[in-house]
Amino acid sequence: MKLKIINSILFFIFIIPIVILCIWTITARWPWPLLFPTHFSLRGAEEILRQSERLRKSVFSSMVISCTVAVISTIISLLTARAAVRSEGGLNKYIKLTLSLPFIIPVTVFATGIHQKMIQWGLSNTVGGIILTHLVYSLPYASFIILEAYQALGIKQEEQAWLLGANHWQAFVRIALPQLTPVMFTSLAMAYIVSFSQYFLTLMIGGGQVQTLSILIFPYLQSNDRTIASNYSLLFLVITLLVMGIFSLLSKWIQRNYQPIKYY
Repeated sequence: MKLKIINSILFFIFIIPIVILCIWTITARWPWPLLFPTHFSLRGAEEILRQSERLRKSVFSSMVISCTVAVISTIISLLTARAAVRSEGGLNKYIKLTLSLPFIIPVTVFATGIHQKMIQWGLSNTVGGIILTHLVYSLPYASFIILEAYQALGIKQEEQAWLLGANHWQAFVRIALPQLTPVMFTSLAMAYIVSFSQYFLTLMIGGGQVQTLSILIFPYLQSNDRTIASNYSLLFLVITLLVMGIFSLLSKWIQRNYQPIKYY
């Protein structure tokens, strides 16, 4: 009974902001402290239709950048977690400390410093430069998720496979990787969300040349145009949920089609 009450409370906590966001998409005027809007308008939908071509390009570039960052972050995180699990003592602590640095350094400080290097390397105002900078802040989220799972799994099962004649690659692919698949897709989703929602890094490194969905949304938020901002935000939410759904279906498909090893 208590669990049902807690779940109901959590459901309303998550659903109420989405309902308010949906109301704002068709609201022209909602003065405080009125409980309901006084005027309605389709100005937000008209703005999205008017900029459909620009919006399409921005959504496409956002998804390409975020998916690329998510895949690279997950691969690096998996290798990092494996190195941390197989290492002992100081090296393990050093790996965790290094992964925590992006949480300590403010994004504005990092972006200002790395922008100079991106200009020197010829990566300023390019998609490649944005992907590299997004990796810095997406990687810790992805790494800690996989690291905790890999530490719980341990290396002992792979060691048994080594004793039975499997090499390191075979043991990893046939034993550790299938068990880490659900966590890997969680890591993939987390890295995608962090990259997809980045504004300042994208603006600084992209120089306004690379348009993403967050770049389109922010000016309306800054000018307090809640109607148009809500429409873009709802689109942002729908795209994110669709991608998360694809990740979830892909994870379930891999788990369903994976044939466990049988020993005789």
